[in-house]
Amino acid sequence: MIGRDDNHKILSEEDRRAIDALLEAGLVEDDGVENINESPESKRQMAALMLLRKLDAYPVSEPDSLLVDATMARIAREERARRDRLEIHTPGWSKRTQWADFGAVAAVALIATGVGWPIAQRMRAAALEQHCANNLRNVGSSIAAYAVDHRGNLPATASLGGLFETPTASKMDWSNYEHSGHLLLLERNGYAKHDSLHCPACASGPACGTFAFRVPNTSKSFTLQSMGRTPLVADANPVIHMRRIGNRAELTPTVSQCSMNHQQRGQNVLFADVSIVWMVTPVLNDDNIYLPDGVKDSQTLPLSPQATVANDIFLAQ
Repeated sequence: MIGRDDNHKILSEEDRRAIDALLEAGLVEDDGVENINESPESKRQMAALMLLRKLDAYPVSEPDSLLVDATMARIAREERARRDRLEIHTPGWSKRTQWADFGAVAAVALIATGVGWPIAQRMRAAALEQHCANNLRNVGSSIAAYAVDHRGNLPATASLGGLFETPTASKMDWSNYEHSGHLLLLERNGYAKHDSLHCPACASGPACGTFAFRVPNTSKSFTLQSMGRTPLVADANPVIHMRRIGNRAELTPTVSQCSMNHQQRGQNVLFADVSIVWMVTPVLNDDNIYLPDGVKDSQTLPLSPQATVANDIFLAQ
């Protein structure tokens, strides 16, 4: 050995080669070593063996079990950390995590539905209101064209004459008299298409989807010019609609009842000058367009259809 200082010794190159040979031989004396007892390498090997045997015989205490356990645990932690660094981690999906995520998604969906559904319904209603207004605009153009071709007269079938009979002589009834049938002349004569004569918003179909047409006055000719700028056609009359289905209780108070076509939010009204107005009440200048003059509620609506008095506005289907 070569000394560097009092506390450190290092092996010489010759000692390292001798010990390497011993390790390769399994730390036992080789026959070749015994036969060459005088060689320097053999002597070095024998000295190393003697030193190792002394170390073997050196008494040592048993290792502390806590120290061993702590060492093994540290090794295990380091091994797990090494594996974790090499793995690609994916989030664990425990039942608690799944239910929590599901609850969060469900809450968001409920909020979105609660907010979005009314908006979607209102947008749909607005679109149907506009579609209804477009149909009425087509009806107005058709009536104007019809009047030009028929000396200014409004469309009227032969049954219109029955409106001028006395109630006792009349055999008609609001429950079966189709006053809006006069508008079908526009379809039969090629002035309008069938779909334009109805409101597309009514959920009950033709029962409430037909348009209400102006009932003639007793003292005026039934011409377009005589109407001035007054309502000519509108969404279905709710009083007559409820009379036909036998339900009068829902029409109280009648003064505030709007057409069933738009769930009573209001009604589109076509004026004689072919303008369209959305009205949120059926009352125009203190005159209810869905009730004849002198009638204040559905209970007093005459059973038989009659022409109205001068300057009264009454629309029926």
